[in-house]
Amino acid sequence: MEGMTFRWQTDWFQDCMPLFSCLLEGAERIAAGNAGDFGKMGDWLGQIAEICDPLEELKNCHYAGQMKNVRAVLLDLTQTDQKAELASYTLLPFLWELREEIYFWGCVAEDGGKRKAYWQEEFVSHHRRVNPRRIEQKKVTIFIPACNHLDYTKQCVESVLRHTDLRECELLLLDHGSRDETAAYFHTIPNAKVIRFRENVGMLMFSVAFRACCGRYLAFVSNDTIVTEGWLSHLLDCLEREENALSATPVTPFTSNCQGIAPCPLEGLEDFAKEFYEKRKGNWHHRARIMPVIGVYDVEKLDKMGFGDRWFQTMEFWDDDVSLRARRKGFRQFLCTDVYCHHFGSVTGGVAWGHTLAAGRELFLQKHGVDAWGQGFCRSEDMMALLPEMELPETSISFLAVDCGFGDSIFEVQNYLKEQGKQVQTYALSEAEGYRGDVFPFVQGWHTAVEGTAAALTNAFAERRFSLILTEKGGLSGEILAERLVSGGYVLAMDSDFSSVLSLRKKRNHWSLWQKPI
Repeated sequence: MEGMTFRWQTDWFQDCMPLFSCLLEGAERIAAGNAGDFGKMGDWLGQIAEICDPLEELKNCHYAGQMKNVRAVLLDLTQTDQKAELASYTLLPFLWELREEIYFWGCVAEDGGKRKAYWQEEFVSHHRRVNPRRIEQKKVTIFIPACNHLDYTKQCVESVLRHTDLRECELLLLDHGSRDETAAYFHTIPNAKVIRFRENVGMLMFSVAFRACCGRYLAFVSNDTIVTEGWLSHLLDCLEREENALSATPVTPFTSNCQGIAPCPLEGLEDFAKEFYEKRKGNWHHRARIMPVIGVYDVEKLDKMGFGDRWFQTMEFWDDDVSLRARRKGFRQFLCTDVYCHHFGSVTGGVAWGHTLAAGRELFLQKHGVDAWGQGFCRSEDMMALLPEMELPETSISFLAVDCGFGDSIFEVQNYLKEQGKQVQTYALSEAEGYRGDVFPFVQGWHTAVEGTAAALTNAFAERRFSLILTEKGGLSGEILAERLVSGGYVLAMDSDFSSVLSLRKKRNHWSLWQKPI
């Protein structure tokens, strides 16, 4: 791939590289419609296995499982008439992922300095969508992964077929190591491309699907969901209208991160979803973090940042990682609160991933140096309940955010004010420079409070006065905050008492709304 480097090649990995080159060249010839020498390809793969099988560094990753997957697809190629398609959609992405799995876990992962440099310098180029033999162009690739639970998978696939105009779409159905009849069912779906993993290899499925897709957009649909009429066109509308939009996700029940509502009975699902959309059309919320049981992504932007990271083997916090990297690229993720789809509630993932939560959180901390569930990772419902209590007659709002971490509360205040027809100028200050990248691309001004928050409040942003100050830092001086407010302005604060200088409008648990006298 153009621009790809492998900086930390060990002697044994250098021995693997020419073998992979031969395998990839052979796979590309098959994808182009030419004959392949499967015997030679099997020999090359066997030589790689002889080198890698004894290595302790590869014992606790998905190397062995992905090696089985590649062997299986080589066998499948000898038994199918659709060799070009199978090589293009499956063999090439499988080989790229096998090589990357070996390189990352064998040469990079154990050294923190190498990992950091890899993520900064190699990750993106190693995870771009590259499939040179694909000639058809589609607007959207719809990717549905499934691991067992065929009854749920059927409901999901049938809803996609029923509610999607597939003339501009390709449908990728990914059997991720199922032991039931999932693969056989997938092969009954007309015009679908089936990618079959014999072994479940965690995060590698996301990279395989991304490498295989030919769409301008990639729609990920979990097999424990049911989509509704217009789902795709509504989500694409958001992506095509909002500036720097990376992804769009619908509201779904049984989803955390303040993304869900109470479920609608399935017998009334279609009517409910139609009415839901008509009442909320265009109501799109920029969020710091998105958990996508269904998500549509801009492929060109994913090419600039990479998609799933194999570091998160347990599949916990991979979405937090994508969200953080997106924010720091200046890309925005939207929760489309006008689109309702059904989610049964982690039918596959809940069993497999629930016990790995702490491990995934630690992996995120090791990678980014901040806690995924740190300050500002998700807005507070108590804070949201206080926003309608404000009376802001002016059309242009100057808004200051103080020590709000990752910034989800900032974005939700912006969302609310936008829905009220306000023009918003946002400024932010924080003592924690580590959060700068999460907020800076989305505000008009940033101040790192190296002198401390209290001192910064007296001098940051010159003589500007604010209609609203939001703070998630307790213990601040009411006098200083009042000085930065316009007459009648508000402070929305966590764990604070400003009764000596401001009037309490309303309190809700840890959050309170205060107003400066007019």
